[in-house]
Amino acid sequence: MKKIDNKRTFKYAVAFLYSGYVQFRMGEKIYQFVNTVYDRRNDSDDYNTIAVCYDYKAMKYVAFNISDPKIGNKEVDTIG
Repeated sequence: MKKIDNKRTFKYAVAFLYSGYVQFRMGEKIYQFVNTVYDRRNDSDDYNTIAVCYDYKAMKYVAFNISDPKIGNKEVDTIG
């Protein structure tokens, strides 16, 4: 399994690199980062970090739960 640099993960990019509208590639799809939403969970004092992005292929907005390791640990490449 390929080791991914922590600074190339989606959760790192959302937390420290992306502000405003940024295009990036995750897997084979291209997205445009729109905004970050911090959703407080009712069952605890934890927060879910949600990244709102535009999916160019599906032509719709999607919300990614960055707190989920399956999404947050994916490798992304910034375009442009």
